[in-house]
Amino acid sequence: MDDISRHTLDPASLTTPLDAAREVLSEAASCLDAAAGAMGPDFLATAEALGAAESRTVVLGVGKSGHIGTKFVASLVSTGHRAAFIHPQEALHGDLGQARDATLAVLLTHSGATDELRILTPYLKDFGVRIATITAFRDCLLAEHSDWVIETRVTDEAGLHRLAPTSSSTTTLSLCDALMIASLTIRGFTPEQFRGLHPGGLLGRGLMTVRDVMLEASTLPWVKPGASIWEVLDVITTGARGFAVVCEADPATLPPVGSVGVISDGDIRRALADRSGFDTLIADSIMTASPPSGARDDRWTRRDFVTSAAATVGAGALVGPAFATPRAGSDELKVGLIGCGGRGTGAAAQALNADPNVVIWSLGDAFPDRLDGSLKNLQGHQAASRVQVPATR
Repeated sequence: MDDISRHTLDPASLTTPLDAAREVLSEAASCLDAAAGAMGPDFLATAEALGAAESRTVVLGVGKSGHIGTKFVASLVSTGHRAAFIHPQEALHGDLGQARDATLAVLLTHSGATDELRILTPYLKDFGVRIATITAFRDCLLAEHSDWVIETRVTDEAGLHRLAPTSSSTTTLSLCDALMIASLTIRGFTPEQFRGLHPGGLLGRGLMTVRDVMLEASTLPWVKPGASIWEVLDVITTGARGFAVVCEADPATLPPVGSVGVISDGDIRRALADRSGFDTLIADSIMTASPPSGARDDRWTRRDFVTSAAATVGAGALVGPAFATPRAGSDELKVGLIGCGGRGTGAAAQALNADPNVVIWSLGDAFPDRLDGSLKNLQGHQAASRVQVPATR
């Protein structure tokens, strides 16, 4: 029987739980360096087989290696590979049929001698499948049944007693990721292809283009520059977009951006500040001229989109205290305002009235004049001492 004491670290070397945790990460980093240095022809051949256009890959592993295998397959599928995970035990009872049309099998085994995998390899060969094994060292039982062997070079696990899979599992998972990225390099995988496989979530949104969120010009409500304020109100209301395009010709004719303006419902509210002259207003006098624009295939970050939207449809659509954080050790509540139109400034004033601990800490708006006007308005408030917004914020 194995003497467990030989796996036990010197207690003096792990004086605290943090020491133990750092030792796991430190040893993992060393193992990854060793595995990177061991990469060679077998790794490249496996990557080429994985990256081939006709590639169909199955991944097999037991225990922790099996869990790594499912993650590997998930990554492969999410980047356009045709791949499936087969549990070796289930494969012995019929699931091996999934490998019949495979071109590559990746076997994950730290020992290189997993019984279930040794039983399965002859059948995989009968299917004409090429086999790549990721294991600790090339000198193992499964190597003789494999076309390629990729070594982790991990001799010991990290941590107390050195028993639980740590360094070996981390290195195996990293080699799987390295294979995936190498195969994508071979395929010339593009962000556009990635976007096609990730329509949702932060990854998908980060790769969106203007085309993905734009409205076709023919669907936009529009008025002519000389339209009365009442006609503008009617078009914005019936158009149900919250804004109207101002243009001499129908926007569907795609006029130059420089000849187009935009009026938002926020612009209407701001125009109401001068009620005596409201009736005489026309579209041209309250519109935002030459709004920000982008080509259909431009890729905008979320920040780009929000900034452009604020400038185009008016900050009135994005108003209100955007964030509030208590100062450590204090009841003081710092409020930041994004969108300094009438509604936003009013909301900030209401926050000052509602709680004597509120401090207006920062302001933001796409238009400097609105920013300055909001700040002057708030500095005239009875609680002006709690409006603490320097030029840098």
